[in-house]
Amino acid sequence: MMRGTLYILVSVILVGGSCFGAEKRQPDFDKLSRAGVGLTIYNENFAVVREARNMSFEKGQNTVRFTDVASAIDPTSVKFICLSAPGAVSVLEQNYEYDLVNADSLLKRYIDKEVMVVVRGSGSEARKYIEGVLLAAVGNDLIVKGDNGIEVIGRAGVEEIALKELPEDLVTRPTLVWLADALKAGKQLCEVTYTTGAIGWNADYTAVLNADDTALDFSGWVTIDNRSGAGYKDASLKLIAGDVRRVQPPIVMEGYSDKMRMVGAGAPAFEEKAFMEYHMYTLGRKSTINNNQVKQIEFIEPATGVQAKKIYVYERTGWRWSSGKSSQPEKGKVNVKIEFENKKENKLGIALPKGKVRVFKRDPADDSLEFVGEDQIDHTPKNEKLSLYIGDAFDIVAEHTMTDYEEKWGRRYETHKVEIRNRKDEPVTVFVDEKLPGYEDWKIEKSTHKWEKRAAFVARFPVEVGADQSATIEYTVSWPMP
Repeated sequence: MMRGTLYILVSVILVGGSCFGAEKRQPDFDKLSRAGVGLTIYNENFAVVREARNMSFEKGQNTVRFTDVASAIDPTSVKFICLSAPGAVSVLEQNYEYDLVNADSLLKRYIDKEVMVVVRGSGSEARKYIEGVLLAAVGNDLIVKGDNGIEVIGRAGVEEIALKELPEDLVTRPTLVWLADALKAGKQLCEVTYTTGAIGWNADYTAVLNADDTALDFSGWVTIDNRSGAGYKDASLKLIAGDVRRVQPPIVMEGYSDKMRMVGAGAPAFEEKAFMEYHMYTLGRKSTINNNQVKQIEFIEPATGVQAKKIYVYERTGWRWSSGKSSQPEKGKVNVKIEFENKKENKLGIALPKGKVRVFKRDPADDSLEFVGEDQIDHTPKNEKLSLYIGDAFDIVAEHTMTDYEEKWGRRYETHKVEIRNRKDEPVTVFVDEKLPGYEDWKIEKSTHKWEKRAAFVARFPVEVGADQSATIEYTVSWPMP
């Protein structure tokens, strides 16, 4: 039936199937101490891969296949170095082969070549073996010319297709193929460096508030998402935090400042240090990052008792020109924010990469952690304040009304009223932030409450409101007419 011919079997399921074939693999050599993988991941969804392998060369020109590279590789970024004997091996040409083996690619290359098709049986009928020349593989049909003439075989009924060999231009894994010139024969330890996309990392933080919202426990995890098309076994791992501009693939440069250890009494998983204008986090052990895997590693041990405060902020934007003397009342949301200092004195004082901060609080009834909100922080250096907007207050209502308007002496005058109604069983202070039009010469003409210039175009009014009471501020602001 097989007539003594060695075939490669291809399993076909409906239109597209999986296939199994053998590819000649580079022989394994004795590992040298420097062989291994180094991985530097950036939080802009790319990475630099450095892999040292032991390779065998014949004197003169060699065709070398470097397999298991990332399918998302940037082939223009590849750099080859012979570590064990610098200059002993040089690369004359490089090809990146990424036409991977699958049923359709194999069949396309076997047009006008011999194949064997196994058609599954039905009922009492036994499976059928059809040998011949493949004339076409179109849609759901195979057309084979055999001893019994031309047969059209529906792919849905195909159990197996047997091919004699794997075409040379197909690979089972993305592969770099080099034409290399070696000065002498023998083993060499060589390092390949390249950049790849589809792999990135971000920081995920957890903050647990205490009972009266005056302190929190803070911890952080690194989340690595690898979709690059390759796995990295026992990799030396580095993470770069910062906004790296990419016109060309980045070059990893030497020269670091003094190391600064992460928070925690015990030995942390990562060490952090300044690197160029960014920050680098180096894992103190090796880690395996598989393809299509999301991996989390703790990088900040919990800092307990970080001093914090909860504040309420009503931010009114929506300024608009109006020719009327008043406006209808508008209700607004009062934001709940958690603020704390990223300082050593406050048990932090480290460079925090951008990421999501999830905030929890314990329910005293059963001591369970409950989620109370989250916010995204940007890259935050030490000694800076963090302000987390975690949600809106349920029991505090803000209502704004423009009560008067006039134009005189080349200026526009508006009078505003903001009422804060507190339905909680405890007094609160609400900061009313009025975001004023973008004129430098704005002026608060009069106000029922003290205020401060929060920013160039922001006036902040602290408003104290008793339990289940309301308070109203009223002020007049003016600015030049356009």
